[in-house]
Amino acid sequence: MEDPNWYKREGRLRRYFLPGKKVDGMYVEAIDASGTELMFEGFDNLYDLEFLRLLSLKDCRYVDDWVLSRIGGMFSSSLEMLDLSNCKRISAKGLVALRSLTKLRFLRLDGLENIEGIEKSALMLEDAIPDLVITGLDYDKALSQLEEEEKLLRHDRTVLDAKGNAFVEDDNGRFFYVKGSVNERVAVCDQDKPLVTSVIRRELPAMDTEEFEDLDDLAKGKLRHFLVGSPSGYSWTEQVETILTHEEGWRHWEGIPTEIKMLPKYKRVALLEARRQNKLLNNGELMLELTKDSEQQEQIEGGEMDKQQQQIVCG
Repeated sequence: MEDPNWYKREGRLRRYFLPGKKVDGMYVEAIDASGTELMFEGFDNLYDLEFLRLLSLKDCRYVDDWVLSRIGGMFSSSLEMLDLSNCKRISAKGLVALRSLTKLRFLRLDGLENIEGIEKSALMLEDAIPDLVITGLDYDKALSQLEEEEKLLRHDRTVLDAKGNAFVEDDNGRFFYVKGSVNERVAVCDQDKPLVTSVIRRELPAMDTEEFEDLDDLAKGKLRHFLVGSPSGYSWTEQVETILTHEEGWRHWEGIPTEIKMLPKYKRVALLEARRQNKLLNNGELMLELTKDSEQQEQIEGGEMDKQQQQIVCG
C-alpha cells in the first residue's frame, strides 16, 4: 500500500522482483496486462486481489464476455478503473455484466465503436453505477446509427416477428432475416477468420436492384451477408466480399453470368452508377419529348383559337 512504483519484468530472465510470499500490509492495487494473452482461466491467479483498483486489459485479444462476467464478480468492491480498449470479442450484452462494479469510476472503451449496441449498454452502466465516466465512444455516431436503424424498421418491405426480429419481404412473399436477436457470433481463428464457412446459398430476393442495395445499406450489409452462406466472424463484411469476388471470377471463367446483386462491390458500384446515369438520361429524353408534345399541343390549340376568332370577325 502507498507504493507508487510499477513493477515490471526485469533482468535476463524477465522476472518480477516481488516478494515470494505474503507480506502484511502489502497489496496489489494495479495491474497493466495490456497486449497480453490473458484469458478467462488466467483470472484464477487473480482471485484473492481484494484491493485491486486499476486493471488494464487494452489490446487483449482473448478478453470476451466470460472475462467481463468474472471481473464483475471478483472485483465488485474494489475496482475503480478498467481499460477494455480494442478488446474486440466483448459484446454489448457482456458489458452489462460490469454493473456489479459499484466502485468503478473510469471505463475506457476505445476502438469498440463497431460493436452493435455498445453505446446503449454504456449508458445503462452509467445509470447503474453512480459517478462512472465512460470514454472512447461516439454517442453522436450511435444516435445516427439508431436513426438509420429506424429507417430500416419503417421500410415498407420490413416485417417484424413476435421476438422483434426484422425480415425483408420480397415480391414473392419470401422473408430474409436482416436484424434481431439471432446469435451471429461463432468461433474464429486467431486471425479473425471464420473456422467454418457455409456454402449454402439462398435464392436472391425478387426486387429491384436499387431497392435491394438501399435495404442492404440500411441493414449494414446483413442482407447480402446471409445470402452468401453467412460467413461468420468479426470481419464478416470482408469475408463476404472475398467470397463474392471468388465466385464471380469462377463464374466468369465458366461463362456463367452473375446477377448484379451478387457481384463484388467494385464491379457492383460501377454498374449501378451506369444504370443510374442511363435512367437520368432516359428521364431527360422523356421530359424533352413531353415538352415538345406540350408545345405542339399549345400551337394546335393556338391555331384553332385564331381560326375561331377569324370566323367571328367574318360573321
